[in-house]
Amino acid sequence: MSERIRTALVLASMFLLLAGQVVAQSTRTIKEKQIATRTVMEYFVEEGIDEPLIESIERYNEKGELVEIKEFSKRGEVKRWEKYAYDENDKLVEEVFLDAKGRVEKTERTLYVEGLRTEKQYFNHKDILYKRKVYEYEYRK
Repeated sequence: MSERIRTALVLASMFLLLAGQVVAQSTRTIKEKQIATRTVMEYFVEEGIDEPLIESIERYNEKGELVEIKEFSKRGEVKRWEKYAYDENDKLVEEVFLDAKGRVEKTERTLYVEGLRTEKQYFNHKDILYKRKVYEYEYRK
């Protein structure tokens, strides 16, 4: 493996570790402060836009987990809309991807057995399965 690839892998790994800590802390803070919705407003000062534009709206459940996110363009059009569902163990079990009008484009469902992800299923807008990923684990003896 080249030094360049090795360095890229180390940097990517560090980023993922730090990102996980930021999300966890953010979830805890959202839960502690009982935040239901967070709206991010953008001000394009240099462009002479004095009124704030909504960049995104995030909705959270009572456990502080993200259950919906909508991102908007400068024109106010929905450019990303996703909804999330969790099981009783706080594992993400469903991701629904919507178009700008709120119609389902695709759904991804994750199955777990004893806390381990065992399968991810991909469904189209008609809720027809079109792809699966199966996860297998090897254990140390």
